[in-house]
Amino acid sequence: MSTPGMTHAPHRRRSRLQQLRRRVDNAMFTRARYSQPMMPVMCLLGGLFMPLYWFLWTYVLPQPYSNLGLHAAGCVVLLPLALQRWWPRSFKPWLPLYWYAVITFVLPFFFGYLFLRNGGTIVWMGAHLFSIFITMMLFDLASFALIYSLGTAFAALAFQLGPHDVWPLHALLQYAPVLALTLILGPLASLSQKFADEAKVKALIGASNNIAHELRTPLGSVQMAGRAIGRYLPNLLESHRVAERAGLPVAALRGPHLQALQRGIAVIEHEVNHAHTVIDMLLMAAKPMGTLQFEPLHVRACVAQALARYPYASQAERERVQLSTEPTDFVLMGSETLLTHVLFNLLRNALFHTGRAGKGEIHVSLDSDSSGHCIRVRDTGPGIPPDVLPRIFNRFYSHSDGRDGTGLGIGLAFSQSAVERMGGRISCRSHWGEYTEFFVTFPPYVPSGQGLSA
Repeated sequence: MSTPGMTHAPHRRRSRLQQLRRRVDNAMFTRARYSQPMMPVMCLLGGLFMPLYWFLWTYVLPQPYSNLGLHAAGCVVLLPLALQRWWPRSFKPWLPLYWYAVITFVLPFFFGYLFLRNGGTIVWMGAHLFSIFITMMLFDLASFALIYSLGTAFAALAFQLGPHDVWPLHALLQYAPVLALTLILGPLASLSQKFADEAKVKALIGASNNIAHELRTPLGSVQMAGRAIGRYLPNLLESHRVAERAGLPVAALRGPHLQALQRGIAVIEHEVNHAHTVIDMLLMAAKPMGTLQFEPLHVRACVAQALARYPYASQAERERVQLSTEPTDFVLMGSETLLTHVLFNLLRNALFHTGRAGKGEIHVSLDSDSSGHCIRVRDTGPGIPPDVLPRIFNRFYSHSDGRDGTGLGIGLAFSQSAVERMGGRISCRSHWGEYTEFFVTFPPYVPSGQGLSA
């Protein structure tokens, strides 16, 4: 019999490759997303300037070499980015990759190649420096290094393989000190901005902790006041009825008034519990997970307790959530707090979207076999658009169809980190307009100290 290490080695390698691909894709998407607001205008202007500058460098300020086809190609590849708003949804997941490819072509490759073909003239030295600064503004240090290296390498290769004069070594030697200074100081400025951004994030986390602490005090007071009202209200109502029967002059209390009072007490209790839950979720998302202690968990009991504890907005909302009656259970080495908040986030998303769509039910089930374990959360709501689905686990990414916002974009990112911290994996499958299904999977649990036969 093969050993467990040999059995699961290919799976672990695939998992590491998937994680690497996901990180590259997420990094690419993040930079494209931050550039996206300026992308249409910038690419429209760039596309229009391509033929304009060909005319300028050919007839107004003639340069040794000009290429209409290269300028036209730059215009053609830039214009789709200017029209990204009208892209079909099935194409939009490819936007980050297309953005990277286009910028590689129109900045380091285009300007690097024409710099070489023009023998390193002063005009093209300035234009090449301009392309470097624009690239630095659009991307982080790692992305800039990748794009600049690839674009420059392709430009040098195209120059070497195509028709060309001798390499402009004299111009390159003159240009080298300025280029080196640009490549050194530019990334340093980028790193300074990165450190400043990280300091802001830490400050925001600290502020959120303080705000959460300050909010809990008035929430506790409101909760105590609501409970006091609920405790003494029956006595007050009984006293009112006694006074009415005795013929004393008291204000009339109608049935709807009494019902409104009773509902108000329940609303106070529910909203306070909901606010505490939201605060806990936000603090959990900001807290380092390495400080949590893991222990064996019986998952079915944890799931049932989480579904019971979730602060539903109404009884109708509670009835939309169903736990499978199949007695499947398994043991997980993890944190009950983390698992509860993962389920809270999945429930919150499912309830929000099914409620907004006005249709759908939520089914939670457990599956287990020799290959692993799974918690499945499926809702028959509106589904997730195909261009949104690949990004739902990105931190600070949220999707809105223009009617309402969907949050800060930290819930699913936290859930992914929490599940991976417990040795599992979370994934999503959705058919737009029909359903959304989340899978929280874990490998088989092996108690510590228990040996495995070969």
